[in-house]
Amino acid sequence: MQVVSIIVLAVAVSAHLILPGDPNAQSLIRALEKPSLFHPFGFDHLGRDVFLRVMHGAPRSLGLAALCVVFAYSLGIVLGMVAAYRGGLLDAVLMRTVDLLLAFPSILLALLLAGFLGGGPGPILFGISLGLMPQFARLSRATAGQVLAEQHVEAAEMAGFRTRAILRRHVLPPVIHSTLPIGVLSIGGAILSVSSLGFLGLGIRPPAPEWGAMISEMMPYISEARIQLAAPCIAIFFSVLAFAHLFRTGGKTSDQRRT
Repeated sequence: MQVVSIIVLAVAVSAHLILPGDPNAQSLIRALEKPSLFHPFGFDHLGRDVFLRVMHGAPRSLGLAALCVVFAYSLGIVLGMVAAYRGGLLDAVLMRTVDLLLAFPSILLALLLAGFLGGGPGPILFGISLGLMPQFARLSRATAGQVLAEQHVEAAEMAGFRTRAILRRHVLPPVIHSTLPIGVLSIGGAILSVSSLGFLGLGIRPPAPEWGAMISEMMPYISEARIQLAAPCIAIFFSVLAFAHLFRTGGKTSDQRRT
């Protein structure tokens, strides 16, 4: 699985360098052509190389999913730390708002926003990030509350250190340590959400290659082109599996450090 994780990350970063061809190039005479040695996934209904499109779709699907998690992670830990440090009414308002968002699945929020705003990367990014943010906010709030109650933090406050310095030096490291594995695991869920919205036509606009949209395009040809339909599904499966493995590896490393 470590090899799979490395391959997935390498493709996501350098797909355009590995295969510099045009994923949108059409050759209608090769429409639905079967797989071959040089075209392992064959051609789609418009005569486009499916393997090339899967490879070039990786930076879009994985990159957008990772960006959603980065935005949700950053906003979540900031809100959680501020709520824990300030306490009182601000803490109550922030956490109740987070609880309200937590009641809605992230894919549902993304679907509603993408539907109202017409789809595209922007609404997807905002919707999925908003749906993922509550878990990071709650976990960072709990971790920050425990750290702020420790003696060395109270000593820093009594010594007159600025709030920003206390949060950055004493609170932020343990918050990141506790939330980062969940952030890595959330990338897999974000990949599924991005692909689901792409399948529904609310994702990245065609003809740009995106895994969910590729599945949707090939559904009418499922009996003639099973391999072409399975290709983006396989890519999604191994990508989610790779990030789940990274989460598992990160969890073991954290336990070893604590020991």
